[in-house]
Amino acid sequence: MSDPDARPKPPPRSGDAEVLALAEGLVGMLGKTYDRDGLETLRGVVDSYPDVGRDGAGEVVASLIGLLNDLIAHQQIDKEALLVHVRAWRFMVSRKPDQKERAQLIDGLRSVRDLYDEPKAA
Repeated sequence: MSDPDARPKPPPRSGDAEVLALAEGLVGMLGKTYDRDGLETLRGVVDSYPDVGRDGAGEVVASLIGLLNDLIAHQQIDKEALLVHVRAWRFMVSRKPDQKERAQLIDGLRSVRDLYDEPKAA
C-alpha cells in the first residue's frame, strides 16, 4: 500500500516558475488606463520572488519592482515597459545568459526605468 504523503516533491525552483507565470498573466490583464489595484497586485506577486536582487533573474525582478513603484507613485501605466521586464525575466530564467548579455539586458531595463524614475535635481 502506498503512502499518500510520499508524493514526489516538486523541484525546489518550481515555485519561482509559478511566480513568473502569475506575473505574466497579471501584466496581460492590465488595461490601457491606470489601475492602482492591478499594479499593486502585480507588485505583491513579483515581490514574492525569492531571489529579488540576486544576479540574473533577481536583478530583473528588482528593476520590475522599481518600475512598478514608479508607475504607482506617478499614477501611470505603461504595459509595454512592464512586458519588457517580464520578458527579460523569462529570458533570464530560461536561457541563463553570460555576463556580457546579462549586463546589456540590465542596462536596457535601466533605460526603460529611467523613463519613469523621479527627475534628478540639477
